[in-house]
Amino acid sequence: MKIQLFTLLFLLIAFQAQAQYIPGTAQSFQFASAFNPAFSGIDNFGDLKLSYRYQWTGFGSNAPRFINLAYNSRLKQPLDLSINSSRSSNVSALNPELLPKGKRIIHGFGVNFFNEQYGVINRIGGGLNYAFHYPLFKKTRLSFGASAMVDNTKVDVSKVGVREPDNDPFYQSLLASGSSQTNLNVRGGVLIYSPTFYFGASYFPILNSAIQDDGVSTSDIFYQGSLQGGIRIPVGENSSIRPSVMALWQLDNTFAIDYSVKVFLQEKVWFGLTYRDTQSGILLFGIDINDKMGFAYSYELSMGGRSQFTNGSHDLVLAFRFNNFRRQNQYAW
Repeated sequence: MKIQLFTLLFLLIAFQAQAQYIPGTAQSFQFASAFNPAFSGIDNFGDLKLSYRYQWTGFGSNAPRFINLAYNSRLKQPLDLSINSSRSSNVSALNPELLPKGKRIIHGFGVNFFNEQYGVINRIGGGLNYAFHYPLFKKTRLSFGASAMVDNTKVDVSKVGVREPDNDPFYQSLLASGSSQTNLNVRGGVLIYSPTFYFGASYFPILNSAIQDDGVSTSDIFYQGSLQGGIRIPVGENSSIRPSVMALWQLDNTFAIDYSVKVFLQEKVWFGLTYRDTQSGILLFGIDINDKMGFAYSYELSMGGRSQFTNGSHDLVLAFRFNNFRRQNQYAW
């Protein structure tokens, strides 16, 4: 069945609002390195995340769908692998502060792949991240990161329903030549963190360039960067409350902000709430099945005027940990 014109226009508006790659997810903390590459390599194990998002269920078969795959690890560990100064639970006979700071530097890297479908619009791409983590003082590090991403966007014009298509030269031109564009985006970020807090910022349009341009699609930027922060508040033994904020800095110098709070029980099961100031609320739930695998689910409920179309978005995230010799959980966020 062909998508109708009014549906296409709505999806195009939504797509142009995300002309840069921003992970389509209600669990941004799971893909922190895509928003800020300084998060890459922050954990002392290989961290693989796979997510699927089914958004705006009111659109039925034309509802947007997102797949994100990200892997983060370390190229260089601190001098002693038994020492991880970023973990409050680690105990070592050797005080890590006695080691030269140069021996405690961490080099992190990451890769990510993504596919987004908005009805007749399909975008696929991937990127590489690098981060340099420098020890400042006890259990606190400063990280600088950079990433480069390439994505290709195509519009399947043959699936667009228009009146009298044979008499529409613009439509016939698109049908003959197709609509495709390839973009390159380079972004950078900085992060300061410890076991109990993190604060970071990133800048997206260091470079945003069209490698291949059909003259129809858009490569214009919409977001200038992001800000993120959070704290970990211990509650009893092995439990904590973790409020956090994720803000996307827009071109008009306003912010689209997610306010979240998560409760972790025995560092195994967690649940929480997120309020998006774009007028939606998110219910969150997750569990660490073991030291190698975790699972998370979220449901987003729209509270805006278009809720009959934009209501009901589902997110499923699977997490896998490799070389997790110390049997650690995901970091604080």
